[in-house]
This record gives sequence, C-alpha cells and structure tokens, in this order.
Amino acid sequence: MKNDDEALEKKASRRAGFKIHVVIFILANLLLWVFWFFILKGRSEDVLFQGFLFLSITWFIILVAHYLFVYKWNKTLIEKELIKLKKENKKQESELEKMRKEVEIDHQKMNTQSKND
Repeated sequence: MKNDDEALEKKASRRAGFKIHVVIFILANLLLWVFWFFILKGRSEDVLFQGFLFLSITWFIILVAHYLFVYKWNKTLIEKELIKLKKENKKQESELEKMRKEVEIDHQKMNTQSKND
C-alpha cells in the first residue's frame, strides 16, 4: 500500500514538473519573440532571428521528449523492467528449489548410509 502511494506521488510529481515546464516554455518563448519583434526586428540581421528560431525549436523538441517520458514511455519502461525482474526472480526461485531438492536427496542418502553402518 505504501509503495503504491509512493509510486502515485512520484508519477504526480513528474506530471506537475512537465506542466511547469510547459508554462515556462510558453512564457519564455513569448517574451523572447516579443523582444525580437519590438526591439530587434528592424535593427538586427537574420542571424538573431535564426538563433531565436533555433532556440525555440530545440526547446520544443526537448519539451516533446519530456512529455513522452512522463506520459508515454515511462510506463512501458517500468513495465518492461518489472517483467524482466519477475523473470529473474522465477529463475532464481527455480534454481533455489532445485538446490533444495539436491540437498534433500543428499541428506536422505546420508541417513540411509548411516543406518546401514
């Protein structure tokens, strides 16, 4: 129960972090383009426009990746890891059971030998 609450809290924290990222992205880009439009548009070369455009597009790509990690890929990555861990646990349990049976057989052999002596 406690692990479920912690997992939900972690998921909610990631989603809230993404929403904050979106707000910062929108505000920063709005300020950047308003600044360019009213102050730098007539005075600057196309280099600043291209730089601002590159910055906005790059940040948008990062924002999309953030969305995918928080809402889409995170669940599948966790599920894959859980499946992998469950398989490892089953394998270890079967090996442990096999070793227990071997020890039990050896113990029975030792008991029968001691009775025969």
